[in-house]
Amino acid sequence: MSGFDLIIQPDVEEPEAAEILVDGTVGGRPYRFLLDTGAARSSILLDDYTAGFESLGKHSSSGVFAAGSRDLIRVPVIALGPITRRDFTLTRIAEKGSEMRNLIGMDLLKDHCLHFFFDENRVAVDPEVEVGHPFQDLFLDQKFHPYVEVQFGGRKASAVWDTGAGITIVDLGLIEQNPAFFQEAGRSAGTDSTGATNETPMYLMSSAVTGRQAFPAHRVAGVDLSHLNPEAPVDLILGYNTMRQANWWFDFPGKRWGITKMLEG
Repeated sequence: MSGFDLIIQPDVEEPEAAEILVDGTVGGRPYRFLLDTGAARSSILLDDYTAGFESLGKHSSSGVFAAGSRDLIRVPVIALGPITRRDFTLTRIAEKGSEMRNLIGMDLLKDHCLHFFFDENRVAVDPEVEVGHPFQDLFLDQKFHPYVEVQFGGRKASAVWDTGAGITIVDLGLIEQNPAFFQEAGRSAGTDSTGATNETPMYLMSSAVTGRQAFPAHRVAGVDLSHLNPEAPVDLILGYNTMRQANWWFDFPGKRWGITKMLEG
């Protein structure tokens, strides 16, 4: 099966949270990346190799807590398993800090069908279509962020499926409007894609249904997400602690998705 492995790095402070890392190469040199379907552009940290590339301009991006601006560079080749792109543009991260990561974003993933096997910590790239599986329509915004629908009783909510999020984040407005599905569960510190950190209230989310599957109760962070994307409002950001409970199929070019298996524990 052609694909790549997922390296799960648990969060030391939040037991259910984790980073999803992958090993790839840039210019034939090995790099470890955060796999981030919530990032429009792939990024690489400033080092002795990447410092040699001339800046092509600036790229601005927004995280959950803050915005940032970084250099654009063009590298000769980038590879992740069987996915290879030449003369590829990356953003170069010059900021320092243990929270900063190389990122694989949707600019590298959007042209492929990916089957995420969280029971095997592996992703199949462009596998054969599973005949007869009830796939659902996938919405991709202009930056190719993937959106799925989540239901709470009769309330439908829009969620970004974000492998770069260690834990699921829910808009505080959605929580306030649907208190029966969210029980207060303390506070925790979180870090977004720009490196900004903030303390957030935590909740136990119950009775969420997505991909025609009901998910057991699990912890989520409550954050104001109303500013994130005027084009496509974000009610939730589905992170690792939700997605690890199932295997997921995403056909990005075909704009369809589905859950292929619910996992125990």
